[in-house]
Amino acid sequence: MTRCARNVIGLGLMLLLLGVTQAQETVTTPIRFGNLGPSTSDLYQYLGQAQGIYRRYGVDLEFVEFLQGGPEAVAAAASGQLDMGTAGTPVLIAISRGILLRLVGASPRKGQAFVLVGRPDTQDLAELKGKVVGISAVGGGSAQALRVILEANGVAGDTVKTIAFGAGPNGYLSLKSGRLAAAVLTEPSVTKAERDGIGKVLAEAAPYFPHYQAGGVFATRSFIAAHSQAIRAFFKANREAIAYARAHREELVALGHQRLGLDEALLTGVFDKEVPKWDDSGSIDNEGLLNAIAVVQSVGDISKDYRPAIEDITDPSFLN
Repeated sequence: MTRCARNVIGLGLMLLLLGVTQAQETVTTPIRFGNLGPSTSDLYQYLGQAQGIYRRYGVDLEFVEFLQGGPEAVAAAASGQLDMGTAGTPVLIAISRGILLRLVGASPRKGQAFVLVGRPDTQDLAELKGKVVGISAVGGGSAQALRVILEANGVAGDTVKTIAFGAGPNGYLSLKSGRLAAAVLTEPSVTKAERDGIGKVLAEAAPYFPHYQAGGVFATRSFIAAHSQAIRAFFKANREAIAYARAHREELVALGHQRLGLDEALLTGVFDKEVPKWDDSGSIDNEGLLNAIAVVQSVGDISKDYRPAIEDITDPSFLN
């Protein structure tokens, strides 16, 4: 064999190996991941995706947004349209009814994030009797938060009329239009309503829900069985995405301005309040989860006969 021929063969082998290596580097597992519409709470994931963080861990994250809240996302997972996602108490309700889901981790923002915001002239929660209050979804965490807040303040939950407004920004718009006497909101709508003078905080849900974890990151049992390594990779990437967002706050704010249409000063204020509360461990608070089930049972959305073992609800093995 001539030297020229050997060089050609050697070059061919190098190109072949390079091609194989590149192919191996680009192999990813697609994950259809459900989020509850555009919000500041999951913006770090979109920033991480834009930076290629999830792909570096072998995860091709496809976001599917559900503007009608957790019940819609859980229904999609139950019908095979989602692999993973983030939701609150609707996940617990679904599991209690035999839907094949499990909580595999927690979101960085734990605890109750709902806030009851009323019109600026509202002086007392009793004034909401007979009036219309907005919630994001029937059977969702906002509805449960409203009922608990009202009844803790001596107002029967069935004395107010509720209407579901869907995605978070719709609650702000409905309150601004005057159609609602109050609405259960989350950030950034709470800060925006106060800043724009269309609402004031009547009650934060968190004090009424001590030691509470409503839900978190769920996965279907079929996806767990088939792609356990991909779920493990997702959480590694998620931790890096949270760290990146913390370290590059200006990029997080800019993306929020682009995706949510909010001004940067408002977003800076929201993130100044929210980011310090983030927990990147993904760990599930078992006691808080069982307390959440008890709360949902108390408002009638889960049977009081339901007595789950924690291992029937969660699988934390992917966090190691």
